[in-house]
Amino acid sequence: MRGASGAGSTERRPALAGLGTLVVAALLALPLRAAPLAERDVTVFNRSPHSINELYISPATTDQWGEDRLGDRTLEAGNSLRVRLGRTRECVFDAKVVYEDATREEIRGMNLCRLHQLSFNASTATAPPETGVEHDLTLINHSARPIQQVYISPAEASQWGDDRLGTSSISVADPRKLTWRGDCVVDLRVVFENRAAEERRGVDLCETAVISIEPGWTTADTLPGTHRAGP
Repeated sequence: MRGASGAGSTERRPALAGLGTLVVAALLALPLRAAPLAERDVTVFNRSPHSINELYISPATTDQWGEDRLGDRTLEAGNSLRVRLGRTRECVFDAKVVYEDATREEIRGMNLCRLHQLSFNASTATAPPETGVEHDLTLINHSARPIQQVYISPAEASQWGDDRLGTSSISVADPRKLTWRGDCVVDLRVVFENRAAEERRGVDLCETAVISIEPGWTTADTLPGTHRAGP
């Protein structure tokens, strides 16, 4: 009896599978019901260790982020903010934040008709791509020690980013040409072989093509060895 029952069950499966396919196809063919027109809002939590300087929330159906929801405010680490999105039929939204270190993080496809909270923790934050004009900068090591690391970062960033020398170094009296793609004004940090570091803020790479790393270069009124960029 058991064998007969099992055989009958096996024969019925293709028919049931076919019926299921027809039902799914019929459901997909039905028009989707639009969400009711209503006020949408979401509470954004900053669970990262950084302040959020910019916040964008826009419908997933658009390819524009729209206005910065923070304006001239910041969302400090550990704080939250309720954001009103206005009266709309849209349910699915995308969100992006820009942290104080210039990294950014995105969350896509949130159904704000069901969810009313959103958390950013910087776990998927990425550095911004280097866009803009490419600048050439030559460093000449006129210090007493080899330079092991060089960092160039946007003036508004709070982290230095990647070492521009990689596995190489700049020996005493040697020059090294580096490139930077981005805004003109940057911060510059060099680290010597003994781990001592020196920094210079607000270096204008649109005006600077060559910098001599020598005693006093960080505080000099004019950067030693500087030449105006361009032909």
